[in-house]
Amino acid sequence: MSDQNESVRLKRLLERLTGQTASLDCPEHDIAVIASAFPLGYSQINELLLLLGYDRISEDFFQFLVRAECDESTTINSLDDFEAQIEQFEKIALLFYGNVKYAIKTMHDRRDGPEIIESILSDLAPRDVESFEQRHPPLIPCRKINGVDTYYLGYFIKDYLRKRLENEPCNETAINEEKKRKEIVEIGILNQKAYLVSDHMDIYVATSMRDRHEYVAISEFLETLFNHEELRSLNLRHFDPTQAYCDSRLDKGLSEALMLKRASLTLYLAQEKDTLGKDSELASTLAQGKTVVAYVPSASDVEAHLERLLKIYEDRLLREVLLEQLAVFAPKLAWEPEGVKVRQWINEPDSFDEKECRQILTTKMAAHYDKRADSLHNIHPLGIQVELRTGVANGVLVVRTVDQCAQLIRRIFTNGLDFDLDRSQSPDLLLRESISGSVYRIMTGDVMLTNAF
Repeated sequence: MSDQNESVRLKRLLERLTGQTASLDCPEHDIAVIASAFPLGYSQINELLLLLGYDRISEDFFQFLVRAECDESTTINSLDDFEAQIEQFEKIALLFYGNVKYAIKTMHDRRDGPEIIESILSDLAPRDVESFEQRHPPLIPCRKINGVDTYYLGYFIKDYLRKRLENEPCNETAINEEKKRKEIVEIGILNQKAYLVSDHMDIYVATSMRDRHEYVAISEFLETLFNHEELRSLNLRHFDPTQAYCDSRLDKGLSEALMLKRASLTLYLAQEKDTLGKDSELASTLAQGKTVVAYVPSASDVEAHLERLLKIYEDRLLREVLLEQLAVFAPKLAWEPEGVKVRQWINEPDSFDEKECRQILTTKMAAHYDKRADSLHNIHPLGIQVELRTGVANGVLVVRTVDQCAQLIRRIFTNGLDFDLDRSQSPDLLLRESISGSVYRIMTGDVMLTNAF
């Protein structure tokens, strides 16, 4: 590498370390000489910073940067080492402060810096899995309600059965269903109390359910997830709203807000239709500075969804079930040029082609979830939200498989998250989580916006 290139590289590294450009000019020749003079010790790095008009760094911060006990012999050995150390600092700066300039200013403060650095290192330390394995079970455990029966905790079935019995008071089927609903509701009330007295809550599950198959899908997914080999031994407690019942709309809102506050993480489940309530739970979590993991089904989940539908609604016509799902995932299809066949199936039931309809539905479902994932991952500005207390921008971590979801949750709770710096959208600096590839933190390159914060 030429002297000039080394000079440019060193100046750029110092800009990355401090989060700002140099305020003093220094001859390129002098910078080149210094760049070729590695290894450099603590006092020499400070002299270099002063030479370019930067503030000196504290000894504690230098020790933190080189990740070694600091004495007169401690050095940064090469430009490559210096770059690796700065990159590690940038990740930590974005993670804790969302801004490199503010991070170094805070961390090398000679009065409070040592305590701040110690706190950061403590927060970054891996968490022993044994601490999860040795957890005591909840004093009042939840009683598991079968996924097929969680539908009876919903308000739609309650209203449906009430109206049906008003019109047909002697209908034996409706009478038996209402009896079963009340039995399930009693269990849901007990589970609600168990959640409220739980000393801690690890995960809040954000869902939105209306139809029976949605309740079953959520139950099956959570059963698979929390019995995954990555999570089974961690004894994580999660709040599942499909297992709890609260008759009062106001109390239900308050209790779920309490669970959101108590939980460390929100697991957002993208579904057929996403609601204001669920989206507000995502926003509330990010505003608290906590992590949101969004699970969005992938194309591989589509066939399982169709089989679930046909099993649950086996007493209904196959044609009706599939066409209803088409109306959910592609509501305008019947009025579009490619929907000629759909209109024909609606108007001429005998012309219905199950195989072709399933193919169309599979394609539309996959496209729906791909679009939802892309929106959360890349497009929607509210996929990044600011923690109200600190002003740090937090992003949603989007996963598409159960394996990814389990691995990511395990890393979150054991302090094992891994990040990559993304400079592709310069002057913005992005911190991406490695499993999901999602933006977790952002340092905007907008100087006015940064200054406003």
